[in-house]
Amino acid sequence: MSQLFSTVGVPRVVVASFWIWIASAALGLLSFFVGLPALLANPAVSAPTGPGIVIGSIGGAVIGALLRVVLGLFLLRGANWSRIVLTIIGAIVLLGLLATVFAGDLIGLLSGIAVLVAAVLMWLPSARFHFRRA
Repeated sequence: MSQLFSTVGVPRVVVASFWIWIASAALGLLSFFVGLPALLANPAVSAPTGPGIVIGSIGGAVIGALLRVVLGLFLLRGANWSRIVLTIIGAIVLLGLLATVFAGDLIGLLSGIAVLVAAVLMWLPSARFHFRRA
């Protein structure tokens, strides 16, 4: 199990990117649960499909956070495919950032900034060798 989290020989920018992805997942979950009362107050939740909306939203938030964590672990191991998938997830998060800015969600904004920084770090030239040798 300790090999799963090993950072021996991993470039610092990749390790930093990993921890920022973890932070973005935590911030994203925090942002979701802070906004949960507003979701529950929405009239659509009173409809017959309301429980499905709430359960689906919670499930999506948790699965999205878990994906970032698991893909981050593969990032540490040098899996280039995880870097590509994290980039796609980051692009989706950044698209959602527009709604976050208009809603005044500071935690969501911080999560979006963390995603941007993590994505840039994992594509820096000093990280390339780590993904070539895997």
